[in-house]
Amino acid sequence: MIYKKKLILLSTLAAALAIVYILSFVLDPQRWHDRAFAWLEPRLHSLADRIELSGPAGDAVLLRRNDIWFLSAWGNEYPVRQQRVQDLFAALSRRDVYTLRSTSLETRESLGLTVGSASRILVRGGIGLPLLDLLIGIGGALGRDVYMARADAREIYSGEDRFTFFTDSGPLFWLDFRLFAGGRTAAMVQQAEVTFAPDTSYILRRSGGAWVLQGDESADLLNPRVEAWLRAVLEAEGEDFSAQSPSVVEGSITLWFGDGTSRTVQIGPIEDEENHRRAAVSGSPLVYVLSQWTVDRLFREPSHFIR
Repeated sequence: MIYKKKLILLSTLAAALAIVYILSFVLDPQRWHDRAFAWLEPRLHSLADRIELSGPAGDAVLLRRNDIWFLSAWGNEYPVRQQRVQDLFAALSRRDVYTLRSTSLETRESLGLTVGSASRILVRGGIGLPLLDLLIGIGGALGRDVYMARADAREIYSGEDRFTFFTDSGPLFWLDFRLFAGGRTAAMVQQAEVTFAPDTSYILRRSGGAWVLQGDESADLLNPRVEAWLRAVLEAEGEDFSAQSPSVVEGSITLWFGDGTSRTVQIGPIEDEENHRRAAVSGSPLVYVLSQWTVDRLFREPSHFIR
């Protein structure tokens, strides 16, 4: 009986101690203190000139040149979608509520917050000084939360995940594959010349508020169809970049704009079993890889525009 009483007493004490421990963990103000702050102050945006991102899909390095961001990869610099960089800055500069979980360096490994295991956003400015070095670890107890910490600080926070969208996407996520980047619209186009093998060539030009087919001005063109085609050309995107220009030109599209400038797209022959073609754009050193689906949308017979 005495043994059983001691066992019950010890069990009761152990349970009480466990409850006290759990409550101290839950109610510890240092562990669970909520703070509202932004990881990167908006005033630092203009100083940033390099962003290094690391994640499971690979690393990406973004460089700022004359206020334009580029991706530095594969020994070259490529255009990126500028809005995506602005979205990243907006996420980093958003003032949000984060919960302090720990100040222990030993905790970092279990939460995936060590350099090499964590996803990482490193923003540099000036002479390469880090404006922000943010580590992003495993998911928290709540489904949308992750653990986060500055690389140079002890505090570990949890909060809503707004950052793995950028770190987990890899370098291709940032690239701008548009053949006509720079805000050109169909309303700016005054004339278009299309040529493709073996013997198709025609010119569309504006006449007043309508489009005409040069050499056959009596043809009844569908203006909305011409405008839709121009938008398709201006919004066309490649699937990748190539290191070499097309060896042979099998087709070209030249657009003349109201400001007196023009741009020409030249495509080469089919190069693989998936019918990819290379395309060069005047005024750009880049060579794009186009799908056959994209080529078919760009190179239309003149009959496509006639009612």
